[in-house]
Order: sequence, then structure tokens, then C-alpha cells
Amino acid sequence: MRFKSSKNVMNQNEYFLEYQVQKKILKMTVKPTIGDCAGGHRIENRDKNRDVSIVPPDNFRPYLTSFQSNDSTDYINAVFVDGYTRSKEYIITEWPMKKTMQDVWSLIYDHECNSVIVLGNPLPSNTYPSFWPNEKVKKQKYGPVFTVEMVSYNHYPNIKSWIFRINKKVVSLTELMAGVKAEPKTTQLFQILCWPPEHKVPTSTNALVELMNMVERWRQRSNYGPVVVISYNGKARAGVYCAANVAMEQVVQHREVDIFNAVRTVRRHRPQLVESVRQLATHLG
Repeated sequence: MRFKSSKNVMNQNEYFLEYQVQKKILKMTVKPTIGDCAGGHRIENRDKNRDVSIVPPDNFRPYLTSFQSNDSTDYINAVFVDGYTRSKEYIITEWPMKKTMQDVWSLIYDHECNSVIVLGNPLPSNTYPSFWPNEKVKKQKYGPVFTVEMVSYNHYPNIKSWIFRINKKVVSLTELMAGVKAEPKTTQLFQILCWPPEHKVPTSTNALVELMNMVERWRQRSNYGPVVVISYNGKARAGVYCAANVAMEQVVQHREVDIFNAVRTVRRHRPQLVESVRQLATHLG
């Protein structure tokens, strides 16, 4: 494998010089203004953000389309991110709060996301509540519209996966009168287990690569809808995963890696993604 970001991987001075140049380029990333992110700053949506400094631009956020109640909105703190060859290949979002769990399932259903990736394994708490059914409670209702049922479960070294069936209840009077029917949809959720809270990258590179391979195999069998990537704050870890995936796709197609291009690609719509280019480069190396 050839690293395009450095003509000679062993030439550390050359690599460090290029790193400094690219670091300046990354700092030039245009940050969206409050006006660009108006939806997330509206009064009715502000408490749906874990951090009001990390809000998606309206032009790049996925809108929720399932009607849930008269006081529901189309907002979720999520952003589309491009892949190596596909635009809007990923939807990055933060770990849902109790009040936004139903919105995550609306996101998955509305945008036909058949793959969901969870980058962390926290103990269930008020801060990071469990938001999917498990082996003990196989069927769970989220809000007035969505019921999620576990179809299967697998536990691999460092990775767990569940296949879920999402059922939607039509509650909109307009849709009911029109005879609209909501078909059930299927998604698979993958959770990586070897990424401790204090670590910026997983403790196992092999586990991250295997996770990407598992997701790709599943997408080949089902469809290539957007992949939902969930991390604690919807930035650093999700950025590492997406950038690593972009780099891996380049390896498969061209036998080379341009790490900085991968970082630029994923940071385009959310500048907070990928906090350290060097850490990502070291991890991929």
C-alpha cells in the first residue's frame, strides 16, 4: 500500500512538513454561521442538541419526514457526510438523549438507512441511554409512531450486531384519510466494543477494519442507503470512522492512501470531525 501523503513513508521530516501544510489547510475550513444552522438554533430545537456549538447546517442536515405529533419538528442534530465515491454516504449524529430517541429511529426509517454504526459502549445512563432493543427486551416502542423489534443478534470479538425490524404507525390524519400505509423496514446495528471513552481511536485497528468490512458486506446484501454513524458527541469518533472508511475505499480502488484528502472530505460539512490528523495517520499506518 502506498501513502500518497508522503512519497517516502520513512522520511519523517518530509512527512512532518506536509503535515504542517495540511494542518494550515484544515484550519481554513469554513465554519458554518449561526444563520447557516438556523434550524438547530430555533427555540423548539435547542434542547435537541447536546452541544449548541455543534449544530448541522440546514443545507446538509437530513430532515425528518415522519409525522409523530403536533409539536414534533423535522430537526435532528445530524449531518450528511460524503464518502470516497458517493455523496451523502454517511449521516453522522450524536448519541440520542431520552427526548430524542424516537427521532433517531425516524431518521433511520425516513432516510432508508439499513446500516447503523455505534462507536462506543457506555454503561446505560441518563446521559447515554440505551436506545435499541436487546436480548431481554426484544421489542420496544419509541414515541407514538415507531416500534422496533429485534430479529437477530450476534456477538463477535470486539463487535456486536443486531438486525431490527422497524414498524411505523401512521398517526397523521391527512395520511390516514388518504389510506397511506407504512411498510416495515429492516436495519442492522453494529456496535464496536473496544473504544474506551478516554481513547481517540479504538484499541484494536483490526476491529475497526473488520467493522468496516462487516458493514460493507451487509450493504452489498441489502442496499447502499446512507450509513448512520453515532458517537457520543457526533464529531471526533464519527470523523475517524468515516475518514478511515474513505481511506480504505481508496486503498481498494487505487492501492494508495491520501489521508489528508480523506479528512478534508469528511470535514466539509462539519469542521469538528477528526480532531487530529496525525493520530488518524498513525492509526491507519
